[in-house]
Amino acid sequence: MLGLGINTVTDTGWAASSLLNVLAGNFQARVSADAGEVENMVCLNKDLIDLTNGSDSLLIDRYASPAAAYSLRKLRRDYLGPAIRVRRDSNDEELDIFFDTAGNLDTAALETFCAGTDGYVDTWYDQANGNDATQTTTSAQPQIVSSGSLLTENGKPAVDFDGSDDYFEGANKTTIDNTAIFAVIKSDSNTQDCVFVQASFTAANLVSLGLGGLGPNNKIGSRLRVGGVPVSRVGDSTFTSTEQTLVAYLADNATGHMFIDGTEETDIVDCRHNGSITTIGARGDGQNNFNGKMQGVIFYDSDETSNRTGIETNINDFYSIYS
Repeated sequence: MLGLGINTVTDTGWAASSLLNVLAGNFQARVSADAGEVENMVCLNKDLIDLTNGSDSLLIDRYASPAAAYSLRKLRRDYLGPAIRVRRDSNDEELDIFFDTAGNLDTAALETFCAGTDGYVDTWYDQANGNDATQTTTSAQPQIVSSGSLLTENGKPAVDFDGSDDYFEGANKTTIDNTAIFAVIKSDSNTQDCVFVQASFTAANLVSLGLGGLGPNNKIGSRLRVGGVPVSRVGDSTFTSTEQTLVAYLADNATGHMFIDGTEETDIVDCRHNGSITTIGARGDGQNNFNGKMQGVIFYDSDETSNRTGIETNINDFYSIYS
C-alpha cells in the first residue's frame, strides 16, 4: 500500500483494540477504495501523522519543528516543561506555571499563586527548542493576572502588553533563507505603531528577502505591524487591529506575505531595520511597543507555505477567532 509495506492492520503491530489500529484499517480501506490513488495530500499527511504519532498529536507534532514556539496552550505532546514563569507583584516571588492534563494553562495554580495581587510574566518558555523569551526588568514585564483574576481574551488566557515598555527578548537569529511567523493578538488601538514581533536575520539573506537596509552587526529585521487605517475585507466585514486576530507572515528569498485571519493582505506590512535579536512585543531596541494582548507566537525558519492553512486552522480551531 503506497510503498508502506502494510498489507493488513496486523502488520502495524498494534493491538486490535488500539485507536491507531482502527486508523490504520480506515486508512487502508480508503486508499483501496480510491484504487490506490491519493486524492488529497493534506488528508494523507494528517493520516500518516496520526498513524505515526497518535491522533492526539498537537501543532508542533503535526508540522515541522519551529525555531521557537511561545503559547499559553500546549503545542507539543511530549513537552513537559512550564508555559510561563510568573512574578507575584506583592512580594516579587516567582513561580513556573505548567499546563494541565488537557494541555491548557494551569490557571488554577496561577490564580492561587497571585491571589489578591497582580502577576507579571518574566519568562515565556519556548516549547520547541529552549529559546526562551525573557524580561528581567520588572517594569517591562507584561501582565497576566490583575488583582487575583486571570487576564483573558475570548475566554482564554492572554498576556497583556502595556504599549509603553513591555516586551520579551528571545534568542538571536542566524542565517536562514525562509521564515514564517504566526501570532494571535488583540490590539488595544488601531492607531498605534503596533509592532508585535520581530525576527532578525543576517544581511546575506535579507538582501534577497527585500526586507530593508543594513543595520547593527550587519543585520536587518522584519517588523510586522497591524494598525492605522482599517483594512477592508471581503464582504461587508472590516478588519481593525482591535479585534482578536490571527496574523501569519511568510517570507521566502524573494517576497513576503501577510495573512490576516487566513486572508492575504498587502497594505499593512512594514518591514525595516530593527536590530539583531528576536523580540516579542516591541522593536529590537525595545521601542515601538505593542499595546494589547497576545496568546501565542510561533517562529519558523523554514518555508511553511504548504503548511500555512493547516497551521492557521489548528490555531483557529482552538481560539475560534474567525469562521
